Parts: sequence; structure tokens; C-alpha cells
Amino acid sequence: MKKTHFIHLFSLIILWSLSFQAQAQQWYHVELIVFEQLNTYTDEVWPETSFDISAPLSPSVSGKRIHPAKNSTLIQTATRLNNSRDYQVLYHKSWQQPIMTKSNSQGVKIQSVDGLLNGSVRFFKSTYLHADLDLQLMQGAQSPRLIESRRIRSKKLYFYDHPKIGALLQITPL
Repeated sequence: MKKTHFIHLFSLIILWSLSFQAQAQQWYHVELIVFEQLNTYTDEVWPETSFDISAPLSPSVSGKRIHPAKNSTLIQTATRLNNSRDYQVLYHKSWQQPIMTKSNSQGVKIQSVDGLLNGSVRFFKSTYLHADLDLQLMQGAQSPRLIESRRIRSKKLYFYDHPKIGALLQITPL
């Protein structure tokens, strides 16, 4: 009788543990557009900085913690930005990834094909979802950098603003 109770208790603990892990690893569809603001006139000067991308994940390479995604909901937005003479889209990708706790989260490498944009985005979950963006426009000595950490909600479109760089971000649970 004691052995049967022990087996039931052990089984419940295993099931609870598996359900907790499944809940902790909720996967999301992520879409990011980064664009340069072309016709901005500012006397702001950005300091020269060395920029090291320390993001281990790439939205183009499938792995345990990231999968490239073909579907994109912001295609019309990217097209409108590109058709405007005020903006140039530097980066537009979508991927799927789980959002973990801050200590377990990893950055996703953001890099334009022409090397003009470098950076990373990192998502994590505490009480709320959070996104950390660190993007740098590589323009010789003056390399503007957008660094912002923000609490976000799923299914909402977020705009990150800088005099030279803009970003649109949307995450949706799968």
C-alpha cells in the first residue's frame, strides 16, 4: 500500500514538473523590422563605441531555442516604409523562439545583409514579458546606437525610436 502511494506521488511530481517546464517554455512568433530614418536633421553627436555582438542565436539558423519563420504579418508595413523617401528598411525577419526567464534568456543576433546594421534583441519573462534591443547603425566614426529595454505584451506592435534608427517589434504566442 505504501509503495502504491509512493508511485502515485512520484508520478504526480513528474507530471507537475513536465507541465511547469512546458509552461515555462511558451513559444512565440517574433517579427522585427529595423529601418533607417533618412531625412532627419539633428545636431546630436553619438560617441564612438566598439560594438561586439554577443548573441548566440540567429533567426536564420534553426536550433533548439530558435526556428526561422516564413510567415510575416508586417510585410505591408515594411513595403510602405521602403516606398517612402524618409525611410529605408535595413532588416526584416520573423522567427519563433521560447521566452524564458531572464537568467536563461539568450540574445538573437540582428545583422543586415550589407553589414550596415548590427545588434541583438533579447526577450525574457519575469512577471511580464520584456524585450531588450541593442542596435547600432554602422556609419564610420558616427555610429548611432539604439539601446532600449521595455516591458511588452504579446499581440501588440511596438515602436522603438531614435533620431536615426527605428524599429517595429511584434510577438505573438504560438
